[in-house]
Amino acid sequence: MKKVLALLMVSGTVALTGCGGGSDGNSGANSGANGASGDVAVPVPPVVVAPPPPPALAAYVGTWQPACDDQYRQRLVVALKGDGSGALEMSTYGETFATSDCSGPVQFTETTSEKITATPDGAGNIQLKLTADSPASDIRIDKVVSSLPAHTVQITGPAVTTVMLNGKPHWHINDGNGNTTDIPDTGIQTAVSGKGGFYLRGNELFTVMEKDGAYVLDMRYVKQ
Repeated sequence: MKKVLALLMVSGTVALTGCGGGSDGNSGANSGANGASGDVAVPVPPVVVAPPPPPALAAYVGTWQPACDDQYRQRLVVALKGDGSGALEMSTYGETFATSDCSGPVQFTETTSEKITATPDGAGNIQLKLTADSPASDIRIDKVVSSLPAHTVQITGPAVTTVMLNGKPHWHINDGNGNTTDIPDTGIQTAVSGKGGFYLRGNELFTVMEKDGAYVLDMRYVKQ
C-alpha cells in the first residue's frame, strides 16, 4: 500500500511539474530559464488595402470652354455625382459677349434650372473626324447616357430686363449697340435624354452624340 501511495504522489508531482502548477525549486528554475529565453513578440504588419480605382469618367471633371463663336461661348462645368455611382453631373453656361471675339464682360448668360446627368455606358472604338479638315481617326470613347430632367431656362445679366409682351413674360436683351432682342420665357421644358460619349486628347475634351446609329462630333472644349 505504501508503494501505491508513493507512486500516486510521484505521479501527481510529475503532473503538477509538467503543468507548471508546482511551486518547488525546479519550477522557479524553469521560470527563470523561461524568462531568460522568453519568446520575442513579432508585430503583425498592418493590412494594406489598395484604394478602389477612380470612376471611369473621373478624367472629365473640370471646367471646359470651347472657342468663341461670334460673341457666344458655352462654358461646361463637370463634376462627379456625390452618390458614389460614378456618374457625372454637368452644368452649362451659354455666355454672350459684346464683342465678336468674346472679350470683355459677359452681357448675358443662359442657364438651366437642372443639371445634366451623364451615366457610364461602357467604352468603344469609333471613327471620328476631330476637326472639319482632318481625316477620321480611330479613337476610343467613354460612352454615356445623358439626361436632363424637366427644367426651366433662365437668362440673366446686365443687358437683360424682363418685360411682358402679349401677356407673356419675355427677356428683353439690349446688346449695347442699339440692338434689342426679346426672347419668350417658355416656362417648364420637358425632360430630354440621349446617348453620347467623351474623348480626351491632352487638355482637349471632345463630346460626341449618337445620331442615326453612329457617333458624330458635338463639341470641342479646352480645359480651363
